[in-house]
Amino acid sequence: MTVIPRPAIRVALLALLAFGLGGCGPVYYNPNLVDQSESKARLAQDTTLCTNEANAQIPPTYGRDRFETDPTIEAQATRWVANVAEDDANQDVFATCMQARGWVLKKKQ
Repeated sequence: MTVIPRPAIRVALLALLAFGLGGCGPVYYNPNLVDQSESKARLAQDTTLCTNEANAQIPPTYGRDRFETDPTIEAQATRWVANVAEDDANQDVFATCMQARGWVLKKKQ
């Protein structure tokens, strides 16, 4: 029998909730590209490039490094804030890279 740690269950539930409330995430378009196939190819290429750039500047943590072993509320809150700050900084680098390549976020309807 596999035992799933409680923090992992909480993170999974929070992720499902965030995806459910957040929709599909940001949608980028490039007003300079008219051809749909060219636009899709460039988006995939630029997304990969910008993800690599963001991960190089702000290396994301994975797995157990995202959890705090100290069970106190203060320690858990501190770890959560640090994770959010890291994720936001990584996303900022990604968004700046995409904008530099001519991509714009499509506004939600």
